[in-house]
Amino acid sequence: MAYCLSCDKEQKTGKFCLVCGRQLSSSKDEIDPANPIALNSGKTNLAMWSHLAPLLAAFSSIFLFFPIFLLWLPGLLIRNSAKATDFERRHATESMNLQFTSLLFMFSSFLIGAIIWGLEPTSLIVLVPMASILGIVAVIFSIIASSAASAGKEYKYPVCIRFVK
Repeated sequence: MAYCLSCDKEQKTGKFCLVCGRQLSSSKDEIDPANPIALNSGKTNLAMWSHLAPLLAAFSSIFLFFPIFLLWLPGLLIRNSAKATDFERRHATESMNLQFTSLLFMFSSFLIGAIIWGLEPTSLIVLVPMASILGIVAVIFSIIASSAASAGKEYKYPVCIRFVK
């Protein structure tokens, strides 16, 4: 039997609560009821950083070009870490999927832009704002995912191709 502090319910199976997604405890007495977040604070930091590290790398790619192709690397490192929990691995996988999807969108928009530039140079006025909007949406989703990971909740990106299972 496992117990979820945030839902205040006992559950028969699993490591995570089926209702809220927080990690279950083996008994109610193990956890300080005054501070239920303390159980997850150490376990959610790595999950949170799996979403924030690509944002920092993307910011550094403004000054250096090569990190933009390595945004998926923090998720891979966390996912393959021996000390990572299942919760952290799931968040790292989601982060990798977003980074691969963003890389695919960026590459395809660059390719379409190069083709359109050859046909009609003034049509880039549409593609540049579209690429900017895609980047802003990726940043917003990463911030939402990192705050969900920090709170100990599961998060799946809504517009993401699942390259890594």
